[in-house]
Amino acid sequence: MSSVDQNPVHDLESLNWDDLVALKRSLLKQIKDLTDKIIGIEKNQFRLVNENIQQEKNKVVNMTKRLAQIRTEMNSNNSQLLTISEKISKSKNFVSTMIPRLPSENEVDLARILESSQILVDKKRYKNEREKNETLTVMNDASMKLEAIKAIRAVTEQLADLNTEAEEIKMILKILDTESQTLQPKITDIHNEIDKLFEDKRRQAAEHQSCLKDYDEFLATLDRINSRLDAMAQWRKKHRQEYGYRHGEEALFKVKESAKKKFEAGAKLSFEELKLLYIPYTAQVWRKIR
Repeated sequence: MSSVDQNPVHDLESLNWDDLVALKRSLLKQIKDLTDKIIGIEKNQFRLVNENIQQEKNKVVNMTKRLAQIRTEMNSNNSQLLTISEKISKSKNFVSTMIPRLPSENEVDLARILESSQILVDKKRYKNEREKNETLTVMNDASMKLEAIKAIRAVTEQLADLNTEAEEIKMILKILDTESQTLQPKITDIHNEIDKLFEDKRRQAAEHQSCLKDYDEFLATLDRINSRLDAMAQWRKKHRQEYGYRHGEEALFKVKESAKKKFEAGAKLSFEELKLLYIPYTAQVWRKIR
């Protein structure tokens, strides 16, 4: 409810000059206060709420982008983990297949056998061709066993590296998933905050519209007051030019205005009222009215 509604302006025609001036001053103060309030809403409240809405929207955009990035990273890491898992499976199968075939000799003994056999062949310390072939066979056997041991060792080391890499990727996926789970409720909270800010904006808009309505009503009332004051001032000026200053002329003006309204409305006028409207002012008429 506007100030005009809360403090209804009395019938202006029932107020004298001083009351109208006092009312005008009061109304001008209300107009100034209302103007300051309208400016405050337009320059401060609207700006702040729009800035806050934009800031919250920027947060949502950034978090949404981060969620999309997280999904991309998770897909990439899952793909890598799948590839590594396949390699781990193959390596385990190879190791499980080769371990039962490992020679009973250790790597040092096999290296010594290979070296000594190689010396025999190189220096031709064999008695005949058959002994030479036997030595070559021992060399080949030792060499194959050594290669098998090295291959299993290499695959085992690779398997350890793959397991480490897989654990690292799993940890990364866990961190990404935790971040994703954290961002989801944050985005929801921000959306709720944006809704509240828009509610504030609608409330401010309604308040702004109400203030503008009150402002128009105040100006309309001010125009009525000014018109009334102008009419009274013109009547005073004319009356004083014709008859000079007379005490109570404002009261006479009110009576004359009342008679004029009754006449325009078709109401019956008293003889005194008729004289006010149609007979020039005289001291006798003035005494009768008083």
